[in-house]
Order: sequence, then structure tokens, then C-alpha cells
Amino acid sequence: HNQKGDVVYVGKSINIKKRVAEHFANKSEKGSKLQQHVHDISFELTGSELVALLLESHEIKRLSPSINRAQRVRRFPFVIHTYEDEAGYCRFEVAPVNAKNRKKYNIISEYPKLSHAKNQLGRALEQHELCSRLCGLHPGNGACFHYHIKQCHGACAGIEPPESYNERAGEARENLSTIFDKDFFILDQGRCPEEMAVVLVEDGNYCGFGFVEREEMNGQPDYLRDAIKPFPGNPETTRIIQRFLSKENGVRVVPLTGFTQ
Repeated sequence: HNQKGDVVYVGKSINIKKRVAEHFANKSEKGSKLQQHVHDISFELTGSELVALLLESHEIKRLSPSINRAQRVRRFPFVIHTYEDEAGYCRFEVAPVNAKNRKKYNIISEYPKLSHAKNQLGRALEQHELCSRLCGLHPGNGACFHYHIKQCHGACAGIEPPESYNERAGEARENLSTIFDKDFFILDQGRCPEEMAVVLVEDGNYCGFGFVEREEMNGQPDYLRDAIKPFPGNPETTRIIQRFLSKENGVRVVPLTGFTQ
């Protein structure tokens, strides 16, 4: 906090005292700013590295600390959006967005790179046998390439009607907007030995986290759900969870429908 009590920097560490000392001893531009502006320090225990990462991300977005500039301006400038054309077909398109123009798009998902967005849309196209022309991946007129190799049903050539095409497009839209294909809890160490941290992923997205007493866990998912404090999900929290689960970290991943103590 600065002299007025405003938060100027948010960070995480296993050893807060050591990390603070390292920050103040750092000769970098960030270290100089911390030495100049920090007058007080507060902290919140999480016990779990995953919860610390998620909370750090949330607090940086919520508070916009001046010294967290790199994380604060992290952007996802490419989106997949959808609209209905004059013929009644559901169309997908990858587009660059900014704070001014994003409101005009019906955004399904966001990406840090153009290639990521196009690759994701390409996978959805193949999985649901959509038209590459109606997905904006191969602009032009007439039948698309995928129609000639029998992977498109002919919406681009006026052969497949909007009704049947849009049914598959709706399934693709749901898959594109759903980051995780299963609902589950992540159970990690808590703030003390008697406690566990719980992170909830439901309906394909991060929903929040909480803490439960180990002795009171009764094998019922509702008990864990009641402990969850809601937090907004976004592309960054998705990547935090995906990266964390890709490592050997000793956490338990428990499906909502298959929880046992």
C-alpha cells in the first residue's frame, strides 16, 4: 500500500518476508518504484498455490495496481464471434477487438494470438462438419474446399438449409464457449493442516474457490459447493488452471458426479 492506503502492487509468495526483502533489494525499475511508494503491507493466506494464482489474478484486475503494469495490461485481443447472415445461416468469424469495438460483437471466446483463435475455430469446423466459408476461414464465393472433399454439407452452395446447418453450428458454439468439458472440484492443501482448499469448475468455466475442514468432508459435493466463494472466470484464469493441472502437484481432481471422501 502507498501512504494513502491504496494498493500499488499485488504479488504472491510461499515466504512473504523473504519475497518482500528481495523486492526492496532489487535494483530494477520495479524495485525502485516499490522502495519509493510502499508504506504498508497486508497479506492473505491461501495455503494453495493454485488459489494464490487465481486470487492474485483477480486482485490485479480488480485493483489495477500501478506497479503491476505487465499483468494489468495483459490482453486477449482476438475473439471468435458469431452472427446470423441475411440467408439465416449462423456464421463464425475471428476478429481483432479493443475496448471501443468489442461491444458490437457477440463474442464466444477470447485468445491472446490470432493463430490460437483460428486453430480453435478450425477444430470446431472439422468436428461439427461446418462450412469453412461460413466460418470466415476461406473467404470467397460458391462452394468451399471442404464441400468438394465431402466435409461440408453444402451451406455455402445453398444446398444445405439453415435449419440443419444451424443445429450443428449451435453445438459448435457451445463447445467453443465451454473451456473445460467436465465439471469438477480441485482439492488442494488449505491454510492449515486441518483444512483443504477447493476450486470449482462448472459449466465449462472457473467459478470460484473456498476452504473446508478435512474432518467435516462427508462425501457430498453440495458440502464443497457451499464453501465456494464466487469469482469471475476469464481467459487468464482458464490458463492458470490448465497450466497448474498439467504439472505434478499432488492435488485431487474430483468430478462433481463422482465425489467420494
